[in-house]
Parts: sequence; C-alpha cells; structure tokens
Amino acid sequence: MVFNNLNYMVSLLLFLLWVRITCPAWRKPHELHLGSKSAYRNVANHNSSEIKYDSCRAVKLWALIRHGTRHPGFPLIQKIRTRLVAIRDLVLELVRNETIEIKNVESLESWTPEFSEGEGKKLTSEGEDEMFFLGQRLRTRFPKLLRPVYSSSMYHFKHTRSERTEKSAEAFVNGIFGRGADKYVEFPDTPEFDPILRFYKLCDRWMKNVKKHPDAQIEYAKFRSGNETAETVKAVNERLGLGSYLSVNDVHLMYMTCAFETANNKKTISPWCSVFTVNDLMVMEYAEDLKHYWIDGYGYELSYKQACKARDDLIEFFTSKETFPQAKIYFTHSGTLLKMLAHLGLYNQSRHLLADDFSRNVDRTWRVSRIDPFGTNLIFVLFKCHDEQKILTLHQEKAVRLPCCMSSDLCSLKQFLDYYSFKCLFKKICRIP
Repeated sequence: MVFNNLNYMVSLLLFLLWVRITCPAWRKPHELHLGSKSAYRNVANHNSSEIKYDSCRAVKLWALIRHGTRHPGFPLIQKIRTRLVAIRDLVLELVRNETIEIKNVESLESWTPEFSEGEGKKLTSEGEDEMFFLGQRLRTRFPKLLRPVYSSSMYHFKHTRSERTEKSAEAFVNGIFGRGADKYVEFPDTPEFDPILRFYKLCDRWMKNVKKHPDAQIEYAKFRSGNETAETVKAVNERLGLGSYLSVNDVHLMYMTCAFETANNKKTISPWCSVFTVNDLMVMEYAEDLKHYWIDGYGYELSYKQACKARDDLIEFFTSKETFPQAKIYFTHSGTLLKMLAHLGLYNQSRHLLADDFSRNVDRTWRVSRIDPFGTNLIFVLFKCHDEQKILTLHQEKAVRLPCCMSSDLCSLKQFLDYYSFKCLFKKICRIP
C-alpha cells in the first residue's frame, strides 16, 4: 500500500512538473507580457512525441526559425550600464534613508548589469539551449524524416549573415545530429540581405514608406503618450518613491531590462520585473504590439505581401519532383517571422490595433509575446497520404490551422496552393515609383 501511494505521489509530482513547464498559465505572470524579447520556453511545446497520421508519412520539412535569446543591442546595453545603474543607486539611497520601503530590495542591491558592451546582439547560452533542444524535439517528432546522420544532399541549412543566427543554426544541428555536428554540417555563404531570409531589406518601398515613415509610428507614439502609459509611469514612480522623476523612456528601459534578463535566466527573476504589476506589463506589452503590428504585421499590405519571396521558396520545395533535400531549415529574424505569419493570415484581428483600444484588446490574437518571442519557429511538413499530399503547419511546435483549412490540422497541398499561389510581384510592389 505504501509502495502504491509512493508511486502515486511520484506520478503526481511528475505531472505537475510537466504542467508547470508546458502550460503558460502556470508561469510567473511577468514572463507572459514581455513582447518580442520574451523567452521561448513560455510558448514551446515540450511534448516531443512522434507526430504520426494514419496512412501518412512525412516526406519533406521546411522551416523558418528566429534566432534564440540574444544580448541587447549596444545602445541599450549602454543605457542599462549608465542610466539604469543611476536609477538603482537613487532608489537604494532612498531605502537607506528610510524614505521608502520596497519589496525585493535585496535583489536590487545585489543587481549588476549582466550584459557587457562587447556582447551586443550576440546569442546567449540560453539561446543556444533553446536551439539545441528545439533540434532534439523535432528529430524525435519526425524520426524517419530527420535522421540523426548528416548528409549534405538530405539537409539544407541556411542562416543570415549575423552571429546570432549562425550560432543558433550551429546549436540546432547539434541537437539533431549530436554535439560537435556544427563542425561538419555545411552552411552556404549568404548575401548581406538574403532574398528569402531578409526579403524586407531588399524592399525599398517598404523601407521608405513603412519602416522609416512616421505614419507607421502614429499608433505606437499615441499610446506611449496616452493615459494608460501615463498611469503606468506614475505608478512605477510612486512604487519606487521617485515622485515624477522617471520618464516614459526610463520605464521602458526597466521593461526591456526585465525582458532580456528574464529571457536569459530560467531560475532567477530580474529585480526590474518587480517594479511592475501585471497590468503595468500588459500596458507596456500593448505598446510593443502596436509597433510590430504597424511595421511588420497587418498595418500595411506591403509589409506582409512582400513575404511572398519566402512563401514561393516553400511552394517550390514542396512541389518539386526531386526527393532531396528532405529538409530546408532557415535561421532568421523577428521581422521575417512576423511578416510571414501575416502573409499566411494567422493571428489576424477583426480590426486594426489602435492606441485607443487597449481595453478592448485584452484577448487579442496579435500578441508578440506569444507569436514572436526569441526562438519563434514556423514549420511546414509535407505528408504523403495514399495518393494525396497534405501539409501540417506548426507554429511554436504546435499545430495551427490555416485560413484555407480550418477544419483539419492536415491541409491538402491542392487547397494550400489554390489559396496561396498568387503571383509574387516582389519587384513591382517594392520598387519606389
């Protein structure tokens, strides 16, 4: 009887641990609202059981993968090491003078900037782990397709010309083929702006009329100067006993530091997260969602239509009569993934995201914390089912249903092609008149 009870307790603990890992609702609340700098572990599907469908076999796989967790960029690192340190010192002086009392003051006292200036935008060790275990899980899910023996004819890997995507690709192949595989796996040279992996860098019209145009920042700027943001800045000032000392930029700096430090550490919580309530974080997150919605998402047709370059590569691969390669796996950036998601019609809103609609959009589908954290991946698997070919679409390693196939996880290749095979007029839409 004791033995049975012990088995039951062990099983229960293992189940609770699995739920804690896989279910976002059980995570620390601050982890769920940190925008595009969120950790991939919050959305990953850790269940790596083999994916099988009756009378079907996986024959090809095509994937877009955002690099893993990285260090902040150089300008942000400088602000963390100067401005944020100064704010920390001022708060601690108020605590020592017994002017204020704050929670978690010990963690603030022991905090030092963990990012050095020479590491700007480089992949972190956590980012390497994200990619390594993603590779392992994919191999387990599709063992007959992703065999653990490398062949240059069977696999095509490619990354952009950046340290963070290069190291992500190396960690990923180590996950599939074993530690050290990155030394012999072939990665072709890529141009500075690859037409598949960074097509938007080649779209002059988008760069001028969206990326660098002030109109694309209107909703973001409006929300940053609006009531919700003002209330958040006021609340953080009061919480730290700083009156009206902190600006919107200061509070955003704390938010970004909270995000980067949280993404980079599985076990410890950044003390800068504790200056926010969950509602504060949701306000900060909404500003980030507005920015990406209007620059990378559904705000302008040009943003997502240009992703036809990547879509065409997928279609050509799946419709090719060639057996090899069996997998094409690309390592890229946030801008590519968001535009591709919008191109496919995923996470679309019934109306545009607007600065005035914060309260109406609490349950919005366009939430970058979930659809585009570090390590985001969009994976398509082609199955041969008797005489028919079908496509499985995975986002964050979970099946998603495309607008053309809402009734099933597997979408017939014919339906997919009928819906998405409109002509890619990249040069025409991207040329500045």
